[in-house]
Parts: sequence; C-alpha cells; structure tokens
Amino acid sequence: MLVTALMEAAGRGDLEGVKRNLNEVGEKNEYGRTALMLAIRGGHTNCIPFLKEEIGMQDNWGWTALILAAYNGNIDCIPLLKEELGKRDNDGVTALMYATEKGHLDCIRLLKEEIGVQNNWGWTTLMKAAKGGRTNCISSLEKEIGMQNNWGWTALMWAAYYGKTDCARLLLSESGKQTTNKSSSFFSGTTALMMAAHENYPEIVGLLLPYEQGLKDSEGHTAQWYAYNSLWRGDFTQVRKLLENEGAERIPPPNHELTNQERINEPIVENESLESPPTRTEETLISSAIQGDLNTLRRRLDQAGQKDSSGMTALMHAAFRGQTEVVRLLRPLEAHLQDGRGWTALMHAVRGGHEECIGLLLLERDLKDGEGRTAEDVANGLPDGKKKITPLLRKKVRLPDLPDELSSFQLTGRLGRGAFGTVYTAHNNGRNVAVKVVNLEEYNDEDREKPRAEARMLLSLNHPNIIRCLGTGENDDDDTYVIVTELCCGDLREEMNRRKNAGRPYTDREVWKTIREVADALTYLHEKGHVHRDLKLVNILLAPDGRCILGDFGVAKVLEDSSQMGTYAGTQHYMAPEILRGESYDKSVDVWALGVIGYKLCTGMLPFFEETDIAERDPPVIENRDGGLITLISRMLSKDPEDRPTAQDVLEEAVRHQ
Repeated sequence: MLVTALMEAAGRGDLEGVKRNLNEVGEKNEYGRTALMLAIRGGHTNCIPFLKEEIGMQDNWGWTALILAAYNGNIDCIPLLKEELGKRDNDGVTALMYATEKGHLDCIRLLKEEIGVQNNWGWTTLMKAAKGGRTNCISSLEKEIGMQNNWGWTALMWAAYYGKTDCARLLLSESGKQTTNKSSSFFSGTTALMMAAHENYPEIVGLLLPYEQGLKDSEGHTAQWYAYNSLWRGDFTQVRKLLENEGAERIPPPNHELTNQERINEPIVENESLESPPTRTEETLISSAIQGDLNTLRRRLDQAGQKDSSGMTALMHAAFRGQTEVVRLLRPLEAHLQDGRGWTALMHAVRGGHEECIGLLLLERDLKDGEGRTAEDVANGLPDGKKKITPLLRKKVRLPDLPDELSSFQLTGRLGRGAFGTVYTAHNNGRNVAVKVVNLEEYNDEDREKPRAEARMLLSLNHPNIIRCLGTGENDDDDTYVIVTELCCGDLREEMNRRKNAGRPYTDREVWKTIREVADALTYLHEKGHVHRDLKLVNILLAPDGRCILGDFGVAKVLEDSSQMGTYAGTQHYMAPEILRGESYDKSVDVWALGVIGYKLCTGMLPFFEETDIAERDPPVIENRDGGLITLISRMLSKDPEDRPTAQDVLEEAVRHQ
C-alpha cells in the first residue's frame, strides 16, 4: 500500500510535514486517495492551500476532496474546494447529494450550484432528501421539484414509499405524476398514493387521496387494488377504509410555494382513527427511538421488547429511519424480534437503505418473515437493492463457536473486549443475554482458572444488584471458556460521561440511590464471605430498568478464616490506603472504593490522583451537596479501615435518606 510521507502528514494535520514533502503532491494510495483527501477527511483545513495541485483529482470510486468534505460535514473545507463543484463520482453522485444524505444543512447552502444535477439513475438531491426524511433540506432544493428519475419516480414518491410523512407534506405539488417504467414491485404508471397504500402508510394515503384518487397504473389498478394486493403482511384496516370510497374526481395539486409553508390547508378525509385524540407517545421507548433522542431513550430501556400496534419494536423503527446510534444501543436488547408480518429490524433497515444499520444487524439475515423471505429477498425487491444492499448482506461475520451445552444461544453481535475476554450479545427463547468468551490459550495456568472461579462465584450468588450467571461452558477445540450472564445497558462511567456532556449531573437523590443499590450488593456479598476488590465505575453496570448491577468478579476473593488478605489487587484510583501500603486488608476496601465512587458522583472528579495523596491527604471538600451525603462519603474515605462504616451501615444510612 503506497502511503507517502505527505499523506501521513496531511492526515495528521501536520502542516510542517506537509511543507517538507510537497515533492510528493499528486501521488495516490491503493484506493486512489490523495494527500488532500486525507487532509479533508481529518478536517485539516490548514493543509488545503499547500495541496491545491491535487484539487480535481478523484479516487477509485470517483470521489473528490469536495465530496469527502460534504460527506463528513467539513463546512470550513468546502469554500476552498469550489473548483470541484459539479464533479460526480462513478455513480454520478455529487457532493450536494452526499451532504443531503447525511443531513449537513450548512453544507447544502455552499453547494447550491449542484442543484438540478442527476446521478446515473436519474436521482436528484431532493429525492435523496425525501427518501432519508431530511425535511429541513427540502426548502433549499425546491428547484428540483417535479423532476423524475430513470423510472419516473419523483421525490414525493420516495417519501410515500418510505413513509416520510413530513417530507410528503412539503412535496404535494408533485401529486398526480406517475412512473414511466415498471420496477420489481410496481407497474408503470404507479402514483405516490399507490405506493403509500402498498406500504401501509395511512397518514400519507389520507394526505394524497384528494389529489390522486382514481388514477390507474398501466394495468388499470387503482390505489385500492394496491392496498389489497400488497406484498407486506400487517393490519391494512386504516388504509383500506380510507380507500373504500376512492373516487375519480381529484383536486389540482397545490403549487410548491404553498407546500413549503410551515402549515397548509390539508384536505379533510373521514377516518375515525385520525379524528380521535392523539395517543400519548412521549413516554415510550418507541417514540424516543423514532425521534433519535438518545438521552430520553436511555431512561426508558425498561420498555425494551414492547411493540406497537403493527408489532414493530423501537429497534425496528430506528433501523428503518437510519438512526445508527439508536440501533447500536437497542440491538443487544431487541435483536431477533419480529413484527406482525415477521419482519426483523434488519429487514426494516434494508427497506430504508441504511447501510450502517444493516452492518449492525447482519446476524438477523437468516431469519425469515411470514412468507418465507429473508432480508436479501427484501433487498432484491428494491430499486438498486440487488446492486447496493445485497453485497452488504453477504458480508462474512466471524463469530466464535459456543460449547454444545450453550448451543441454544444464538450470537447477535459484539459488545467489546475486556481484560479477560470478548463480550457478545446473544438471543435465546425471546431473551437477550451477554456472552463472555475467554480465549484460555492466551493465559498461564493461574490466569486460566480465573474465569472458572468467577463463574463459580456468580453461580453461588442471587441478588438483584449483582450480575446473574445463566450458564457456563468450555470448548476444548477452541480452548475457550464461556460465561452467559444477564444483559446490561452500559456502565456508570459511560452514564456519567453522557451526563457531563449534556450538562446534567447526578442529583443528590440519584447519588443516594446509587450508593444504596451498590451497598446492598456489597452487604450481601460480604455476608457470603466474598470481597469484590475491584469496585469502580466501569464495574457498576446498568440494567434496562435503571438498577445498578455489580459486575466483573475477576479478582473477587473468598475471605479466609482470618478475614484478612494481602494480595495487591484492584485499580489504583480506587485502592484503599492499606492496599497501597502493602498491609493486610479486609472487606472494608470495598467500602473505600464505594466512597470514591460517591465522591465522583457528587463532584465529577476523583478524590485522589496520586498514590501518595491516597495514603496521606484528605480529599477536597464536597460542596453544594446534602450534608448527610457529604458526611457518609467522608466516613467511607477514612484512612483507617476501623473508622469506615460497614456496607450494612452504608446501606442503612442510604435507606434513611431515600
């Protein structure tokens, strides 16, 4: 692979390195990328003036530096690359189209000279905006209203086909247009109304009916025929009721100046379900997924697995809309579920054409809907699906083999790698779980025993705030040990970082709740004769219902008769002074670590950063917090373990304040 010194410097934004290696301008790597493109990908605007000779060059896919800037939303780079305006990639796609697909509205305004350009299949930027539900982009692209692609599809048709109601409202001036060629799902002469009826979108049907009712395709079919002859399963009652009196008289479509108003006079269609008061959806996981509201979503994970009237889950809605981060969050909790017609989240992602979501859901590809179709069958029925989506669905995914005793668990994704193994999600009998696979051959004889010891300990414990072990197994062929546990939704460190970024710190009440739940787990653990020894933010997991779950018992230990230990174990910032001094210690080290956690929940900072501070100094005073909370945390951080409360004492104090 040819990577020049100039490329490396440009990719890092190293301006001096770029200046030293300008003799390499014009070189390409194996993908056809230039130093300028690598600078753009990193958002290093300062390098562009020195790499102007590469402006206009294209990579193996026909991408230019401008296309890369538009795709990544690097708005500061675009004015410096104006010479590339109008250039298209190998599929005829422009920088403006990529910016619109990604929703980079500020970039669109800088690329307006590309409005009106069509790709190799006749797609316009407006069509891509309609398909992706980019409502905020439509007014900037109104010059493309009325244009049709190679099959005669309009932007309104794409909005109707993908259920983008808000986009359809802004595109009503395209009503009445019909396709010019037959596609895999529709005859020539199909209208947007027919598509909405076929796809079961009653709100869009009601919107389009006055403008397109009575129109017929090349076979003489009206929208009502499509409602009764759809390939999809599900409850079509609303759509069929709207179309049961489909007439032949139509009103002229509004001009596009009217449709771009914030509100228009929508035609009244009789429909009892539409006349009834709207259902309260603001408190559901599904509505949060539809809106892509991650912060609200995380507070409603206890609703995972719930379905709407069509059988769709929050994950399915997110996959259909291309909400990648929502899919990433919900996949472990709702993978392998199917809606009323047997569709999976992957099928909905395929239907929406969202490649990133498809990649996250690949392990659903073998599931079949009620008519025996797979996700690949769905892809093959879409325009361009066979070319663009089917190859993604055939991508190989490497997963470990589970032992025979755990063969009923089907792996659904990879969560990440920890100190003692890789963690996957899996599905079994309607339940999603976590599967930790430890590659034993990487460890010496002593370390090989640690996952087995952890599993034995977990199997002996039963507490709502301690991770539950659901099964274990060993694969001699791969030399792996597998532990199956309940599935959690992240850890306390991740949650604290999210709150910090959102400017929403823990309240006193929330700190008390966290301390109470962890102290409850520690009280039970200590009564059983165990010490965790590695209590820290990342080892406090969060259940879907918000409970704190104590996890990672890799260095936990059974107390001997002396109730004292001397092994150096744990994480330094959470270690009690006696451990750092090399003294013997007992279960009070867990209380110290909980004090560190409580301190950070209150202040956002660790109480100590240096080893000497832990042993010799008091932490900075906690300010603007409940007095009882400050006192308890101060006691837990006593240098002398004899002065610390027990886990039971902490629990009782926290209960009194709840």
